[in-house]
Amino acid sequence: MRRIAFLLVAVVSAASFALGAASAGGKKASGPLLGITGDLARFQGQTGQASLVDQAFLGWEQGRSYGSSFAVLFQTHAPIPMIHLGTKGRDGREAITPAGIASGQGDAYLIAVNEAIAVWGKGIYIRPMAEMNSAATAYSGYLANGRPRDAAHSPASYRKAFARIYVILHGGSATAVDAKLQQLGLPQLKGGDLPVNPFPRLRIIWSPLASDNPRVPGNAAARYYPGAAYVDVDGGDIYDERLTDTAPWQGLEHLYSLARLHHKPFSVPEWGLFQIDDPAFVQHMCTFLKTHGATEMAAFYESRAASIFDLEPKPQSRSVYRACITPIGGKLPDWAVVSQPSQIALTLTPSPPSGPVPLNVQFSIVAQLSVPIVHWLLAFGDGTETQGTRPPPAVFAHTYAQDATYHAVLVVYPSPPFTPQAARFLTSADVTAGTGATQPVAFTTTPTAGAAPLSVSFQTDLKLPAPPDSWQIVLGDGNTLQGTGPPPHFTGHTYASAGTYRVLLILNAPGGTQYLVLGNVAVAPPPAGKATGKPTGTVLLNGRPFTGGPISYGSKLDVTHGRLTLTTDTGTITVFGKGVFAVFLLLRGTDNGKPIVELRLTAGNFAACNRKLSAVRATKPPPKVIRQLWAKAKGHFRTRGRYAAATVRGTVWLTADRCDGTLTHVNQGTVQVSDFTLKRKFLVHAGTSHLAKKP
Repeated sequence: MRRIAFLLVAVVSAASFALGAASAGGKKASGPLLGITGDLARFQGQTGQASLVDQAFLGWEQGRSYGSSFAVLFQTHAPIPMIHLGTKGRDGREAITPAGIASGQGDAYLIAVNEAIAVWGKGIYIRPMAEMNSAATAYSGYLANGRPRDAAHSPASYRKAFARIYVILHGGSATAVDAKLQQLGLPQLKGGDLPVNPFPRLRIIWSPLASDNPRVPGNAAARYYPGAAYVDVDGGDIYDERLTDTAPWQGLEHLYSLARLHHKPFSVPEWGLFQIDDPAFVQHMCTFLKTHGATEMAAFYESRAASIFDLEPKPQSRSVYRACITPIGGKLPDWAVVSQPSQIALTLTPSPPSGPVPLNVQFSIVAQLSVPIVHWLLAFGDGTETQGTRPPPAVFAHTYAQDATYHAVLVVYPSPPFTPQAARFLTSADVTAGTGATQPVAFTTTPTAGAAPLSVSFQTDLKLPAPPDSWQIVLGDGNTLQGTGPPPHFTGHTYASAGTYRVLLILNAPGGTQYLVLGNVAVAPPPAGKATGKPTGTVLLNGRPFTGGPISYGSKLDVTHGRLTLTTDTGTITVFGKGVFAVFLLLRGTDNGKPIVELRLTAGNFAACNRKLSAVRATKPPPKVIRQLWAKAKGHFRTRGRYAAATVRGTVWLTADRCDGTLTHVNQGTVQVSDFTLKRKFLVHAGTSHLAKKP
């Protein structure tokens, strides 16, 4: 919402999805699957809900070119991941348009998602480009003023893009996929055969907002529907923004009726409350889930300490959720568990692994993937290699003539390009010929494991007949180090996110000779940790005078009459209130997968906003500031008010909660502001401001 092969299945009858009827897996469904966006453990503590569905929002190419790998992402969001695919890149800008997706420009990423789903082998929801009928999304066909965006974002382009995503993610032979794309009038697949991800294990959701924004005929949710053949589960998102229960329930009822006409199960992938405590809305959702039997899943948005949607400050809503919604949650369905034993196996075993020179080695190869293998490469570590099409042979012989320790690497490819830089399936083995006293290429990673952000050093030592012409270190997180000539003796890289990364050194020597060395780096999630503070003037920590030292995350700080310099693992920030109420919570979070420290404004007397003006006053006074926070930072930080959050990497700015909204003013640098009311992001430059208005 805010923003993180192909066999078409036959249409299934509506009755098969009714609660209490036989589910696609064969067992009797006990109720809707309940899910969450955010912290599962936190939400369970609030509501008692053991969430089965865990949602993540991905930018375009995330999981393939940057951030944690799909394998890490899916496992992190088990038991049933729900993955939203957006069109913005790692920089927050639009990386691809719906028309671009429809024309095949994004096929490489979609193929990677298809393969990752096949490797996962368990139940998963995929939500391509949700809430498309909201102007706040990059892929919507309409602007907030009701005007069409352009042809690349039209509902027609969206429908074609969604259908292409559906076809590729479900997979199949290139011939079958191309036939389906041809029926849609779309270009052929840019790739080979794909693994099949059948329904019900893969469930692709189409889910608009329950209320069109803007409300113009061309932006109606139904205009974006790609057709029942290209949707597995219909859905709708609904939010409550004002008391009492003013959410667009009529719109959600309409979407549910459309799902029944389409003979599809229904879902509510996002539902939640803005900064209000409205138990009537939660009770209404409970009634909806009990009385609309085709609703197979509902996921609350969201559980995060710094979010205005979090239930922690909403005790009445939290109580109704625990009493009414948690008890109706269904059990893990058959389609969500492993459908068959894993078929992934990739090994390279030398026999013998050592011996006198000349050493004749038989390499035994096991290359069995759920992804079809169309090409392979075996680099022996002595500058020679062999390759071929289709799966590699079970045994391959090679003779090592020189006394040394060699590092052999096997690479298999499910699709082009057939280059080590693009490889995702690799394995290696060492062979010692003679005494093994020398090593043509020694590549050492230090450390090999640690918590994010993890700084890693790579040491390269060469004993080659001739120096290489060029080098690359493919880091496994979407980044690459490279240069001409021999590589530096020491290079380094910082891994920002948790995950297991394959690091590949590639040396290109004269005459087309190539050397490959494979390593691994395991990065754990960052620890909770502490910040260090240095105060000036009067600063309170959890209500007591603070004189300096460590500060635990989650603490409350008051800089109304003082100044505080915080040193954290994401940088240094100085904050102050200038005599205006300035109290905040110090929190940890992430921004596009990278660690960030958040300062969330809290408390303050907002009752003052309800006071009436004196009748004798001739002019309206300026909006009253209830609380504010000035900040000067270098590093990754975010300040959050009632209706907006500002994300920075080094600047001077003000966050002020006023009676009319949250004002962000920038004195120096540039700030990215997330407007919670408009559900959009804005760049605010030096000398300018943005007001996120109170709903």
